Amino acid sequence: MAVYIVVLGFILADIITGFLKAGYLGDINSTALRKGLFHKASEICATIGAGLLEYGAQYVDINIPLPVVNIVATYICVMEFVSVLENLCYVNPQLNKLFKPYLEKLKNGDEKNDNKGN
Repeated sequence: MAVYIVVLGFILADIITGFLKAGYLGDINSTALRKGLFHKASEICATIGAGLLEYGAQYVDINIPLPVVNIVATYICVMEFVSVLENLCYVNPQLNKLFKPYLEKLKNGDEKNDNKGN
């Protein structure tokens, strides 16, 4: 149960910092909010689905331990944490100075991985 609470905590932190960023930029947009909430809902569904798969594996004779919830939760928490940092960097120049080099490395690494698939 704790893993679900942690995931929800990271999602809420991203929503709150997203509002903070939008308010700071004067760009509160209902379309962006709606899309963002659908993204958050899909993350919650992915976490619940992973839990159902992990729980249900014992009833369909999959005798391999599946740590699916932890994998999905870790990915979502890291993704949300990076998003929180990005949002805070827009609002606070001091945090931007601290985190921007690391966020750019993460972003550049992600773009390199995207280009490998082409």
